[in-house]
Amino acid sequence: MLYYIIGIVVLGILFFLGFSYYKISLRLKIRDKELESLQEKTEQQSQINKQFITSLSQELRTPLYGIMGLTNLLAQEYPKLEENKNLKSLKFSGDYLLTLINNIIQVNHISNEEIKLQESIFDLKEITQNIVQSFSYATANSDNKLHFDFDAAIPNELQGSPSVLSQVLMNLISNALRFTKNGNIFLSVSLITQKESTSNIVFKVKHDGHEVSKEDEKSIYQEFINIESIKKSYLGIGLNTTIVKRLAKSIDGEIIVNDTNGQGSEYAFVLNLEVPKKNGKEFKADNTTKQKALIVDDNKLNLLVADKILSKENFECTTIDNGFDAIKLANDNSYDIILMDINMPKLNGIGTTKRIREFDDETPIIALTAVDVTQLNKQILQAGLSDYILKPYDKNILLDMIYKHIHHS
Repeated sequence: MLYYIIGIVVLGILFFLGFSYYKISLRLKIRDKELESLQEKTEQQSQINKQFITSLSQELRTPLYGIMGLTNLLAQEYPKLEENKNLKSLKFSGDYLLTLINNIIQVNHISNEEIKLQESIFDLKEITQNIVQSFSYATANSDNKLHFDFDAAIPNELQGSPSVLSQVLMNLISNALRFTKNGNIFLSVSLITQKESTSNIVFKVKHDGHEVSKEDEKSIYQEFINIESIKKSYLGIGLNTTIVKRLAKSIDGEIIVNDTNGQGSEYAFVLNLEVPKKNGKEFKADNTTKQKALIVDDNKLNLLVADKILSKENFECTTIDNGFDAIKLANDNSYDIILMDINMPKLNGIGTTKRIREFDDETPIIALTAVDVTQLNKQILQAGLSDYILKPYDKNILLDMIYKHIHHS
């Protein structure tokens, strides 16, 4: 009888445990489905947000290209305006707005590990001088002084990604300004070692301003810096140190935080840059012969800027605002170079290029685009485009690219 009772109790316990296990398993399955559904919704929302940011950034780049292009052309045509405070303010606003847009795009890319680099040969001294000049308005407004020192031993020409390099430096200087009022910011560029094919360079950004409090430290580890206690001295959105470090890493650079004994802060940005090989073939303008260029863009202001840049280089320019007419012009005429906008109504630059390549596979076609090229890289190659450059672009980089492709063709 006792064994019988024990058997019933054991069976009851086993039944209870089995039923409990079944209920827990059922709940876990329901919970897993709920989490899976929530994850899908979160990923969908994240993708929508990223697409929105990309589209918005593209829309902002297009008018900004026109503003910055005309500002630079005005400064070239009327040298006296270089010292005009209003023009300086306009140039700073354009440069800084471009940095903000690039920051937004790069945060997207860094989170997806999709950073694409566009390398070119550039003058490092000219780039760093332009960066310092772009902050002249901001330093005056915050009663700061920006000091600049450049090592004369650094080669005149280097090869790398000037846009990402500029972005890193502008963020470091911008964040230094954020913590400084009535003080000093120092930018120094020094050669560490020089090899035949590589220059090892250190960029140091130092300030003697506000020391970061424990409360503010928490904000620095967010994606964007905009600390309330210092917002009044310098407005804007800067990338935090962690994001800037990851951006520097994308060009094989390293950012080191140096100890300043509690007085301000100092960041050292160490970078290897290639020294371009001298092969005796330099791509320069042939001012003795007029070269013909076809410029395709649906934005009239963009057409004007590109036309003025090339006309000053003795190009005979034809401008057109749609892909269909561009195809006809390319078929009826011979051009040395074609500059092609990507985002056009009716027929975009990708489609236009594909149709031109059906009867002309030799003329270089360079895409001038405000579109995030990480999304278009494959399409650009398949369409037969020779190269691309992002708007707003540096005039000298564009001209170097044009002459290189004309020379090769």
